[in-house]
Amino acid sequence: MNEGRDPFVSSLASHLNKRLTRLAEERDIKLERLLDKSVELLLEYMEDNELINDHVKLNNVEAINKNNEIIQQSRQILNKY
Repeated sequence: MNEGRDPFVSSLASHLNKRLTRLAEERDIKLERLLDKSVELLLEYMEDNELINDHVKLNNVEAINKNNEIIQQSRQILNKY
């Protein structure tokens, strides 16, 4: 085994390759086609997930800003008393 490679990553890659090979054989699909489609779907998922993460981050920033406004208003009210 390469010393530079993480054993988990190596075993995961090997496991995925075995599963995809078996799936290709079971469904009578060319392995290359299945691998291409798998990568394509994974990239789409990652892009969708990134969009969701960006949306959540934006909402979090908006919520933080709103909370900071409320805190500031509360401090102003408390300082009056």
